[in-house]
Amino acid sequence: MKSTYSRCVILGAGAPHQGEQPTLLEPVNGISVLNWLLNALAVPESQIDLVLGYQSEHIAERYPDIRRVVNPRWETTGSAGSLLEVDLDDVEDLLVCYGDILFRPQVVEEMKEKEAPIVVAWDSLWKQRYLDRDPRDMEQSEKILGGSPAVHRLGSDIPMDWASGEFIGLVWLTGRAIDHLRLLKTEAPESLRRMHLSGLVEWLRSNGLPVVGYDVSGDWAEVNQERDIAHFVLGTKADTLARLRGMISSAIILDQVSFSISDWKSNASSIMKSVLDKFNGNSVVVRSSARSEDGFNHSNAGAYSSVLNVDIRTGLECAVTEVISSYQNACLEDQVLIQPMLGNVLMSGVAFTRTLERGGPWYVVNYEESGRTDGITGGHSINSRTLYVRRDASMDLVADQRLVTLVRALKEIEQLLAYDALDVEFALDESGQVYILQVRPIAVEHTNVPGLSEVINENLRQAEMRWDSLEPALPQVVGTDPIYGVMPDWNPAEIIGTHPSTLAESLYRYLILDEVWATQRAEFGYRDVRPHPLLVNFAGKPYIDVRASFNSFIPASVPDGLAQRLVTFYLNWLRQHPHLHDKVEFDVVPTCLGLDFAGWRNRLVNEAGLSDTEVDCLETGLRQITANAIERTNADIGGLVRLQSNYTAINERPITCNSALIEKAKILLDDCKMLGTLPFAHLARSAFVAVTLLKEAVKTGIISGSAHDELMTTVRTVSHELNADAQATEKGEMPWEVFVNKYGHLRPGTYDITSPAYRDDPEKYLRPIVYSSSGSERKAKSVGNWQREKAAFFEAIRAKGLDYSDVELERFLFNAIEGREKAKFIFTRNLSRALDLIAKWGEKYSITRDEIANLTLSDLQNICVKSQDNGDYARYLASRSATQRQVSLACELPALICGRQDFYSFLLQAGQPNYIGSKRIVADCINLAQITTDSEQLQVEGRIVLIPQADPGYDWLFGQDIAGLVTMYGGANSHMAIRTAEFGLPAAIGIGEHLYRQLAKANVLELDPPNRQLKILY
Repeated sequence: MKSTYSRCVILGAGAPHQGEQPTLLEPVNGISVLNWLLNALAVPESQIDLVLGYQSEHIAERYPDIRRVVNPRWETTGSAGSLLEVDLDDVEDLLVCYGDILFRPQVVEEMKEKEAPIVVAWDSLWKQRYLDRDPRDMEQSEKILGGSPAVHRLGSDIPMDWASGEFIGLVWLTGRAIDHLRLLKTEAPESLRRMHLSGLVEWLRSNGLPVVGYDVSGDWAEVNQERDIAHFVLGTKADTLARLRGMISSAIILDQVSFSISDWKSNASSIMKSVLDKFNGNSVVVRSSARSEDGFNHSNAGAYSSVLNVDIRTGLECAVTEVISSYQNACLEDQVLIQPMLGNVLMSGVAFTRTLERGGPWYVVNYEESGRTDGITGGHSINSRTLYVRRDASMDLVADQRLVTLVRALKEIEQLLAYDALDVEFALDESGQVYILQVRPIAVEHTNVPGLSEVINENLRQAEMRWDSLEPALPQVVGTDPIYGVMPDWNPAEIIGTHPSTLAESLYRYLILDEVWATQRAEFGYRDVRPHPLLVNFAGKPYIDVRASFNSFIPASVPDGLAQRLVTFYLNWLRQHPHLHDKVEFDVVPTCLGLDFAGWRNRLVNEAGLSDTEVDCLETGLRQITANAIERTNADIGGLVRLQSNYTAINERPITCNSALIEKAKILLDDCKMLGTLPFAHLARSAFVAVTLLKEAVKTGIISGSAHDELMTTVRTVSHELNADAQATEKGEMPWEVFVNKYGHLRPGTYDITSPAYRDDPEKYLRPIVYSSSGSERKAKSVGNWQREKAAFFEAIRAKGLDYSDVELERFLFNAIEGREKAKFIFTRNLSRALDLIAKWGEKYSITRDEIANLTLSDLQNICVKSQDNGDYARYLASRSATQRQVSLACELPALICGRQDFYSFLLQAGQPNYIGSKRIVADCINLAQITTDSEQLQVEGRIVLIPQADPGYDWLFGQDIAGLVTMYGGANSHMAIRTAEFGLPAAIGIGEHLYRQLAKANVLELDPPNRQLKILY
């Protein structure tokens, strides 16, 4: 019986590199390339000619029936010359293909049905077939013009913007085309023999032979492109699972029945019978498997319906109809997938084999333990968790050991697909068996850093070495085994973010975290840890040295031995309760003598093993610190006057040259450090004392929660003053220019030079506050509960040995809380003006704010000292820093680093929000982190606003009549916590990265502070 065509020619590649197999023997999903081709060609091996430019005994041994043809001039001829070495006598029709491509069997069958002497396969989706294709590769590829159906030209010399698509290296020839090839075997000029296959076809076309095209529409692959192979192997949900099912050994892929919409419309009854027969009447899941659902350039994951627990006998038809109805712009080739319903599910979720945001080398597993398989994918999971595992981590370092089997399965799938950017839906049953429910490519990769994985791993190795060098404490610091966090103490996550710019971090260090923080603690009566810096950088991310922080909260009167035991206990307590990382000063370390010290005493005696005498020693020290706070607050507020007067004098200094801009900025920052941030740090500590006294009074029942809330609504911080001045401006009592001058220095990112100050666009930031102020005059709220209960509160304080009058104590509460906010308002004026001067310096050299953000304060000073007049050196430093920051942004580390193992695997810390307010609200939400500040979408009125940091630079929000506020980072005593309490605004402060990521995708939220709930409604 005659075969479909008489002869096939495979044009093999040249010599492989030393130690490598020939390309044709390269494995693709465990099958050699040659076997893939043999399966696609579907003819006996005896009808195949394999032209080799490199003699390979391996191929001869494994495929003895294939005729091997050697091109002796393979080093100087092209694929056209190789083809002309084949014996074409008695050949009626011929299929020719390159030996390094993969294609489907149906391609050949459909090509031979076209009526033309030459049919070429081409790809109209050549530019987007797979991600990150090198433009040079596309430029050099063999291309075609036309192809639908007539081909007008072929060749690699066709300009990219002219080309209709890419020639894939597959040609079907019959009749006259074969006759021409026979003549060319003896008459072809040497120039023709050096051509690619497309050049040979072009020569035939130019000699009068019609050429038509067959468009494979991206459904092929080049073996030398890993992403391309994965694109070829991965298909619809049903196709991919079917292809992987027979290969994977570390997980189970359930049996399936899949069919197209066309099949269902023509033969639904037969399909239902086959499902019933296959699954023996058990429950099944009917799942979407549309061609538009998952791809390399897009993803509609979760967009279409899946129906669980379907009774085959009674519900199958309705379930299939529901799934098909959910398809948008459905085509007849779209599929439906039916599998048995999985029972005894312990965990389920979705795993990514690269980070979605940057394509970093981590396995990211989002999972839950509800017993369902659609909690994560359906978006209605309540208690989900997220595990990060670095790709080079050993299995014993996986933070949740129950998922080791899953990680192994992910690695095997990657190896089978030769691709490492996958989205895998999975489930684990109670025995720990892994089930793979779906595999699809991650649709988008975000980084262009060459060799990203290697660079990241090197950065993390450096971070580990940094950890090792810091593990032994300095002499003035006690306690074993350090911890580093983004939220404790002077939490950088709240103030500058977890990925701050280089300049922002250097300014925060200079103004507070190198010296001021420790000086403040020592002057306040705590242990002196100077000159220990508080901020440590790991892989480009700022962390607080928690061990040093806890040392600085030990009263100076506590002896070293007891201090050692206390710090070690506090560190261990935080390790055991990592969710308290943003509440350490309320729930981990006693930093003053509050009204619930009995609770601390109980913990220290029963958990830490301290004696009552040792706890008495600590209590005495904390009493003195609390007294220091009460007694020094007024003086700290008064100390800010000199900073304000100096500001005017510094601004009047003449600027004689460009470098003088940096000098003037440095003077402003020096004055800010000496006269601004130190008083601010003292007032911030006093505010912590005040808030602790109030919170513990509520906790112990000395005052009611309503009395506490009433007091907080009478606090008058800068935000209230801002609104009062806005009302005065609206009424004409305060000139607009005066209003702008007073509040214009505020900016959403206090330390961020790229964040615009209010004065940069006053019409946007300040005018709406004025407009809305006329209807926002606050009615006097009842303070009856506070007035009735405050006497007992003050008496309880005096009972702790703090002998101050009611008037002194009440004045302290207001002065401390209001003073902290006022101090920040005052010192940030110096900082904001310094940032403006630095930006102006950059303008002289055409250096943008984004570029300046990649320089440190020291860089700026050194540039000026070296008299770099043209700005080239600054741009060089900025460019180098920008590249480093790109890598830092792709590095994943936990919010709390407790050991070296956390550099390899960690669970994303679940936040326990600090709820504020007494009413429940339901409202649309808006995530400002996803919207630029100049966007027309920035409409916040009546919405619950999500912001990443609890920075007071967002004060403008309080004039916009927002419904509520949610922040990713921020503590119980953060600036925004005080602000929202003052305004009686429902808020959830410091919800954590995990929950914030979920909320960022929501449209409508329920925020219920009284019941401590925050829910996604839509």
